[in-house]
Amino acid sequence: MGRPTITEGDEVARRPRGQLRQDILNTVIELLISTGDVDSVSIDAVVERVGCTPPALYYYFPTKSELLRQACLAEFQKLGELVEQGVGDGPGRPLLLLARRGFALLQWAHRNPALYRILFMGSGRPGTGDFTGDASLQATVADLQAAVTGGLFEPAEVDELTLLVWGIAHGYASIAVSFPGIELAALEASLRVAMDAVGQRLMTPAGRAAWSRASADQAGETVRVEVSGQL
Repeated sequence: MGRPTITEGDEVARRPRGQLRQDILNTVIELLISTGDVDSVSIDAVVERVGCTPPALYYYFPTKSELLRQACLAEFQKLGELVEQGVGDGPGRPLLLLARRGFALLQWAHRNPALYRILFMGSGRPGTGDFTGDASLQATVADLQAAVTGGLFEPAEVDELTLLVWGIAHGYASIAVSFPGIELAALEASLRVAMDAVGQRLMTPAGRAAWSRASADQAGETVRVEVSGQL
């Protein structure tokens, strides 16, 4: 079925280009965060809040699943910018970024369980099994490649390292979502132990020295990335 026809009198014509699409995405995120319930995001609820018609919504998002996925993905991608903030240049930068990405993912999942479920635990993900387009995964690959190339990690296959690091981070994130009764502080403490153990196993002497210097430069704030309810 093709996209519904949008007439000159429709909502698309009355708003700045792209504004209606953004309003729809913002509304979906607001509903998910306020209720924590995917079922609360009905097409009727969204169009009523936005003040548009179902055909206008379907013009941009042909299915509810695509609407949910695009909204959560747009919100999740803001994490990348947050992770980069305050991390200066230097030999330890890739290591700091890796640590911050892991903790940022855990904190985001803890505060946004409905969004995390849609993106990583349910039918919202494409069924191809191809995750190469994931921005956080691409950033992790780049950090690991820089760490290996810079002599901070022992020589290893970056793809294997990526799965290891990504698996640890998403393992803790999924625990936070599946078992909300576990305190975030406890999960962070456990993740820190896991990261330290892996880091000590993978880092070269130069890497451990760079990590110590980078940690000092960051005044101890090497892994905390405060994530608000809505970025």
